[in-house]
Amino acid sequence: MTDTGVVLTGGGARAAYQVGVLRAISDMYPDWENPFRVILGTSAGAINAIGLASAGDRFRHSVSHLESLWLKLTADQIYKSQTLDIIRNMTGVALRVFAGSGEGPPGALLNNSPLRKLLEKEIDFEAVHDAIQSGRLGAVGVNACGYSTGQSVCFFEAAETLKAWSLGQRAGSRTVLTVDHILASAAIPTVFPPVQINREYFGDGVTRQMAHISPALRLGAQRVLVIGVSANGVSPVQRPETPPSPTFAQVITQVFNGMFLDTLDYDIERLRLVNQLLELIPEDRLKASGLQLSPVSLLEISPSEPIDEIAAEFMGGMPLVLRNLVGATDAHHGTSSSLASYLLFDPRFCKALIKLGYQDGQSHATQIERFFRAEDQAQKQEGH
Repeated sequence: MTDTGVVLTGGGARAAYQVGVLRAISDMYPDWENPFRVILGTSAGAINAIGLASAGDRFRHSVSHLESLWLKLTADQIYKSQTLDIIRNMTGVALRVFAGSGEGPPGALLNNSPLRKLLEKEIDFEAVHDAIQSGRLGAVGVNACGYSTGQSVCFFEAAETLKAWSLGQRAGSRTVLTVDHILASAAIPTVFPPVQINREYFGDGVTRQMAHISPALRLGAQRVLVIGVSANGVSPVQRPETPPSPTFAQVITQVFNGMFLDTLDYDIERLRLVNQLLELIPEDRLKASGLQLSPVSLLEISPSEPIDEIAAEFMGGMPLVLRNLVGATDAHHGTSSSLASYLLFDPRFCKALIKLGYQDGQSHATQIERFFRAEDQAQKQEGH
């Protein structure tokens, strides 16, 4: 059986876009059970991944549950959004930095304890375990970065035939998934606190992740749908004639964009290049080489419109302290909407992203149909 995987990448509030794409697929195939045997998530994509894996057998119902969650999401359900809470956290981080103390819990700009409560309420981890045990799912994984070792670790639940792996800075660890794994994967560096798992603190899975698709392949996927949150391809580069000195917000924006957006684009480019090279090698020569390589069927769907521009319409929904932090109140705030898009947990923004994702999913209907039809054909061939 050819296992189909879905890779849901990170990006904070941008991950609402993924739900729109999934809804478009569920509307195309309303009677389907879960079409993905392997589900992999990183950062906020980990929330979508576990939500998709835990919501039941009917794919459409799983997606509807995720959509209802994002449509009612507000900042105070993710982090303590009162001005006093934010200032208290920021002050605590500053004191720890100047004191050079490593004692006590890790500091962060925002307290995301409300997110833990939300996930504990909304996600049925027992359903994930049952789906794995019954064979309805082959594997579910979330990626996180270990702050002591620097390893990019995929924590996964899977059939017993799938083994853990360790390749330098990339590893896979078999476990029973919990809310801690999601919180660790979604802990944006410096923004949300890292989470201790076993003997190490872990943070956002994109921090040192250069091979986004590789864990899905190691978990058994042979064809992969990647739903990204980058609109790099439709966002023209613009340089001012007289550039001002970069602000703190602009610098952090480029750091975040590099982690959340650019590395996935590079990974997809690399996979497509490998596929092209494999097509040029005769099958007998490839077998004789002993290399266990085969082309990976890949479908990528990413935003067709700049998410930054959508975020700019709704930045008023952010707490004032955060608007100041991202530079939204500056006369020339430039890239502030890009930085804001990661923290803009506002129902209006999420609704707009879900709508865009749905439209993009519909516009890819032919590619989606071809992607899943190829799986059906492969299964029929294996049946013969």
